[in-house]
Amino acid sequence: MNINIILPYKETYSEKLAGAVSLLVAEVKNQSKYKNNIKIFGSLILKKPLTKDYISCDLSDKPFYYIFGRTSYYLENIKKKISKKKSIIEIHNRPQAANFFLNNNNNNNNKIILYFHNDPLTLRGSKYVYQRLFLLKNLNKLIFVSEWTKRQFFKDLPVIDSEKCLIIYPGSNLIKRVIKKKNNIVFAGKLNQSKGYNIFTNVILEILKKNRSWTCDIVGDDPRSYEKITHPKIHYHGWLTYKKTMEIFEKSKIAVIPSTWEEPLGRTAIEAASRGCVSIISKRGGLIETNRHGLFLNYVTKEELYNKLKKIINSPSLINFYSKKTLKEFKHSINKTINQINTIYKELK
Repeated sequence: MNINIILPYKETYSEKLAGAVSLLVAEVKNQSKYKNNIKIFGSLILKKPLTKDYISCDLSDKPFYYIFGRTSYYLENIKKKISKKKSIIEIHNRPQAANFFLNNNNNNNNKIILYFHNDPLTLRGSKYVYQRLFLLKNLNKLIFVSEWTKRQFFKDLPVIDSEKCLIIYPGSNLIKRVIKKKNNIVFAGKLNQSKGYNIFTNVILEILKKNRSWTCDIVGDDPRSYEKITHPKIHYHGWLTYKKTMEIFEKSKIAVIPSTWEEPLGRTAIEAASRGCVSIISKRGGLIETNRHGLFLNYVTKEELYNKLKKIINSPSLINFYSKKTLKEFKHSINKTINQINTIYKELK
């Protein structure tokens, strides 16, 4: 059976700019026992996509008289390129696309999966109760990246669960042992207020001033303007490849994920944990599900973040304790993720 994975419109399936959706899809494509059956559909023309079997449904040939939007044309193009044979259609983070394929599923020939990476209540096609009930009734599987995301889907519904629904965490490979780490603090992600970047910058200068043996790496960027702080021990990298980002986590003792919005999960927190970083994490959305031994911020303020950093930096034994516990009890293995997805493919074949 063919497995057709549909990326969100404008998702960049490339090494340097890959987000959480692209990274998960690439891992499935590379490691699933069904990898030879998988094709990946996106809207962008890419010279070097993350994996082979990427199919671009370019919109440059969209007729001027086409009255519907670019997303609709994107989905129409995909429909033409998908084999008419019975197949699995796996849609990531776009209930609108799931509705399209449900409405174009002649004789129920295709099995359709919808993968939620964000809050369902914020996505077109699943904001309202009647929309979520329609998806629940007609989709073959609904997958959520966290318990929090699943709870959001069932909010105000007359049912509280379904056998169609599963939680599958985007996993990471786990290092076998901790290499000698440096006195380094990492912030990785979009450099905006939602990710807590402004709170982090208010704290890190004071921390480095009082702890001169420590340094800081900031990985990420943002299309909006943001303040870039200047300090000889703060290193801005912009967006890095997944591999290089993981290398920074591997060498660092502390990772800070101080999000102020309701994170659906927080892949960065899982990646940091897989490299034995002591992680300071806000209790927002699904972030609390990423690491059993994170140091959690009850209130995302500069005062609380400063106190957490100060406490851990001043206690090498605590750093060693939390680093070892984080690795020993790491629960989001990529192998587990792939096995769960393989089970779904096998069931729907």
